[in-house]
Amino acid sequence: MKILVIGNPISGKGNAKRQICEFVRVLERRGHHVEVFMTSSAGEALRRARSINSGTEALVAAGGDGTVNEILNGLSDPSAIPILHLPVGTANQLAMTLGLPHDPEKLAAILEAKLIRCVDLGVAGSRRFLMVLSAGFDARVAEEINRHRGIRLGYSGYVFPILKTAAGHRPAKLEVVVDDHRKIVGSEVMVLKVRLYGGLLVFADDARLDSGHFHVCVFREGTLSGLFLYASAGLMRMASHIPGIVRTIGRRVRIRSEEPVPVELDGESFGTTPLDIRLEPSVVPLIVPAVQDQPPSV
Repeated sequence: MKILVIGNPISGKGNAKRQICEFVRVLERRGHHVEVFMTSSAGEALRRARSINSGTEALVAAGGDGTVNEILNGLSDPSAIPILHLPVGTANQLAMTLGLPHDPEKLAAILEAKLIRCVDLGVAGSRRFLMVLSAGFDARVAEEINRHRGIRLGYSGYVFPILKTAAGHRPAKLEVVVDDHRKIVGSEVMVLKVRLYGGLLVFADDARLDSGHFHVCVFREGTLSGLFLYASAGLMRMASHIPGIVRTIGRRVRIRSEEPVPVELDGESFGTTPLDIRLEPSVVPLIVPAVQDQPPSV
């Protein structure tokens, strides 16, 4: 099989390059022709994905969720080539959702089996996303993290951006319209296609990558104490019991605000409101294991 690996060598906790090279060696030992492209700056994965030749049979996105997103946005046709996520980032939410292993031999076997799951695509303006889009506090955190892009953060690297964002936090005022008819007012919003948010929190237990709709969660209370309550509810899988969390489903979402509010998608900072979002069903072919979407342990 002819395989292109696009890798971010500084993903995660600093050992991504070693893990990527190990996976490539496994593939080559198994008889595959592998081309490797290692990024050195933001935007390079996107640009390389734009120039994939027609003979490539599979694309490996080696990095975190941001690397997957960048590659997805570089493809001229996101339905044209099967994608496998080699999870060497920090959160690796996509790999966790799909049940992808970290072991290179097991991952190579999944690649060879080439079981395809065509998942829905979220489109926000001109930007694509696979898992989540949010506006508000966590998008401000993502904005702060992006200022330190290139530094190996790991989970501990999120602490300072969260604290800094909390220190200057001012609740936003958002108007969210779902499918042109339901209007919800709140301070934070998440547009979800996965049940796990940030690898830990559950706000939409029925959310799936290929459900055919978004799960929209609007958080009415924007104070830090309110956000702490919502996060605690997500951690304990009790979001459905909190009256300040309004949940609905839809395929089109419009977000408006009195002032521009930061937006993030798939963990990457992405501009500000206003924003129009739509869902394109069954577009992206992901290479997946035989068993996926297993409920996380509580």
